[in-house]
Amino acid sequence: MVHQMANQFPIELHCIDTWAGGVEHQSGGVVESDMPTVEERFKHNIAKAMEQAAHRVDLHVHKSFSDDALAKLMVEGEKNYFDFIYIDGSHQAPDVLLDAVLAFRLLRVGGLIVFDDHLWSETIPYGKDPLRCPKPAIDAFVNLNFRKFQIITAPLYQIVVQKLSD
Repeated sequence: MVHQMANQFPIELHCIDTWAGGVEHQSGGVVESDMPTVEERFKHNIAKAMEQAAHRVDLHVHKSFSDDALAKLMVEGEKNYFDFIYIDGSHQAPDVLLDAVLAFRLLRVGGLIVFDDHLWSETIPYGKDPLRCPKPAIDAFVNLNFRKFQIITAPLYQIVVQKLSD
């Protein structure tokens, strides 16, 4: 999530992750011991990006489940605060829907939300499970809130919406 006042810097960046992997990682052969490597790669890449940024980046890393971190930001008064939110966490439909609802409350009018992995699905022995992919949650959120935003673009795996009202 990013907050930046028009033409003012620094850029405020909030990253939320558990670095524990999701359900699909556990069944897909990624063991928990691999996740510290993923976290270290994130730290390395974010440090490198911050060094190259034109302006100072005020980084906030929340090592937490997204619903806890997003709710905490709400309690801390960050409602209608963020300019840009990228949702790419859990692929479980209930988690994605909760992230979408909380993120929308945190987004200022005019801000953008990008939903990633819209058409992602997990290969499991008994076929696709609609509760184990983001699409039903993203579609439900879009359908229930269509008067409050406009869809900017919707390529296959991402949907970008701009908030028009609360």
